[in-house]
Amino acid sequence: MAAERPVFISVVQYQEQIAAGTTHSTDLFDTAHRLGAAGVELRPQFWTDKGRELPAARDRAAHHGLLVTYATMGRLFDSDPASLRQDIDDAAALGSPLLRVFPGPVPADDDDAGWERGRAIARYADERGITLALENFVGTPGGTLAEIERTLARIPEMMTNIDIGNYPRHDQDVPAAIRAVGNRAVSVHLKDAEDDPAHGTTYLGGASLPLPAILDALDRLPQRLLYIFEFGGGDNPDDRITRSLAYLRER
Repeated sequence: MAAERPVFISVVQYQEQIAAGTTHSTDLFDTAHRLGAAGVELRPQFWTDKGRELPAARDRAAHHGLLVTYATMGRLFDSDPASLRQDIDDAAALGSPLLRVFPGPVPADDDDAGWERGRAIARYADERGITLALENFVGTPGGTLAEIERTLARIPEMMTNIDIGNYPRHDQDVPAAIRAVGNRAVSVHLKDAEDDPAHGTTYLGGASLPLPAILDALDRLPQRLLYIFEFGGGDNPDDRITRSLAYLRER
């Protein structure tokens, strides 16, 4: 039997409603509780008033007994280090155990300064009690398995967030990637998608990813993994989340 797999909704499902001002990041904890999810993934770009919303989100999570994670669009090797440190601080303030981060351009093997830049951020996160979860980016640079493997090998403090929809964008097999870096996984972005990237992402079972094989590969990992839904919610995100929860229950 697989280890614990708490399931999270993401602010991504509600980005249209947040843009329209009809909901806020803080409200998603009430939504997760109502739909039966274990937590919420938040992201810096969706705060409308971080000074007010961040502590309120932490309090709403505690009120419902829910978990929280945090995902930055920052890139380990070429984003402003001060901005990444702020995201780490915010993750800690929320009570998130991790911060999702992208690699950006992975340094050459002999680029000692480049690697030290990444290590310094990883050390800062470790000091704050935050695990950096390196994600395979949908584009380039930083999207291939080789880039993820090189970075994890050079920065042992880091772990990985496996995005099951991004490896196929680089013509890479998802179960093979799970076997390669699964021992360093702390979380997974779950979605379904078509072969054509223009079609976007959708609820589990709503497109053509080989989800049974992917989930079987994840089941073989012995550690606890956070399962985070990351797909567009459209005009009815509750329905897409409910379908995805049902898919996981019934598989």
